Amino acid sequence: MPSAVVPNRPLPVYFIGHAGVGLLFSESPQNRIVQDNLRAVGEEIRAISPRPKAILTFSGHFEAGEIHGPGVIEAPFVYEYDWPHEDAPELATEVWRHITKSGIKAKRVERGVDHGVWVPFKLMFPPENPLDVPVVQVSTFYGYDLESQIRLGEAVTSLRNEGYLIVASGMAVHSFPSIAEIRGAPSDEARELARQKVLKESRDFDTHLRAAVAKRGAAERRKALVQLQSLPEFRRSHPTVEHFTPLLVAAGAAGDAEGVVPLGVDVVEPGMSYLNVRFA
Repeated sequence: MPSAVVPNRPLPVYFIGHAGVGLLFSESPQNRIVQDNLRAVGEEIRAISPRPKAILTFSGHFEAGEIHGPGVIEAPFVYEYDWPHEDAPELATEVWRHITKSGIKAKRVERGVDHGVWVPFKLMFPPENPLDVPVVQVSTFYGYDLESQIRLGEAVTSLRNEGYLIVASGMAVHSFPSIAEIRGAPSDEARELARQKVLKESRDFDTHLRAAVAKRGAAERRKALVQLQSLPEFRRSHPTVEHFTPLLVAAGAAGDAEGVVPLGVDVVEPGMSYLNVRFA
């Protein structure tokens, strides 16, 4: 049953780098670091007292359908049970009503929990120590209007006072085309040159992003995050924007809370960054 205890201060907001399903199986040293980072975030969430009544998630794999047009998000009202977790339809309805009252159009949809949630949550909350609060997932907006994603976060920020823990899941850098560029190089020498180029782009964008997230105050943080779109590394790091937008939602929900960068050990690879952030 959802907790009825109201926190005495706003609950924190998290952004986690979720990676793909291979995260659960690869034994590479870098992958083990990403796994350990997520496990540490999971332990930190478990230590929150009183317990959240629900985790409200935004994922890089749940973007509102283009068919709805701009300014509309999607909010599930029924989950498929493809990943064992606690469901709470009444809380999903509560979140949907809260969002619509804020002036945002929200369409209710039936869908399962995507791998942007269940992959990291399998590490954060393993079967031997399962998650003991419900999960409610809401989409981001479709498209490249970055400020709209921040406004979506602002619309749910007051839920932090009502027992909702906001966890956004995406990637600070997510560029399969850049990885394909490395793999498609015609020689070992060309591949190494391409790898160094992409790694520099990824590190440069990751560095700019960390500086933006660490800004003090909601207005300064918003300005810095939106300005990232003008960087030459932005489209290289995010050929499509859906893995970046959950971070903007998290920043909007955080308000003036301080951004803690990073959580865990830094992992930046060519075309990928596994940044984890807590706003508290």
